[in-house]
Amino acid sequence: MKAAYVIDTPLPAICPGTAAVVAIGPASTQSVAINSQIVRLLATADCHVVFGEDPAATGNDTPLPANLPEYFVFVPGHKVAVIQDSATGVLYITPAA
Repeated sequence: MKAAYVIDTPLPAICPGTAAVVAIGPASTQSVAINSQIVRLLATADCHVVFGEDPAATGNDTPLPANLPEYFVFVPGHKVAVIQDSATGVLYITPAA
């Protein structure tokens, strides 16, 4: 019989749904509406993100560093808006399934 393992601290893990892909550029770009309470964001370039029903990202919004996934509590039906910091790239938005 295999030993059971108990983890005392929560892990930043989700059962991934289908990712939405948004271009990161010099102007704010919105995602489609995301129907999940948790999202994982992964950007290929440093950027800034904001959430809402009709969000518009600016350089003053939440910074998201390149190649470092972040998990956020999310309001189902809202969107993610993104704007570049200094270079273009891609933002992957993965909802919890």
